[in-house]
Amino acid sequence: MAQASPPQTVNLQQLLKAMVDKGASDLHLSTGSPPQLRIDGDLVPLRVNPLSPVETKQLCRSEERRVG
Repeated sequence: MAQASPPQTVNLQQLLKAMVDKGASDLHLSTGSPPQLRIDGDLVPLRVNPLSPVETKQLCRSEERRVG
């Protein structure tokens, strides 16, 4: 049986919801790696594809457009 592939893209709202659901204190975003949550002091990667440079930039700026 084939294993399901991770979702292609995530948005900031989904990442923040995952933080709350899993009791994470921090969200780490880095190009070339999947987003990671700090849970009980440990970094835990989410089951999504690694972020591309464009995706990382979009996530970091996603709330910027709403402010102002």
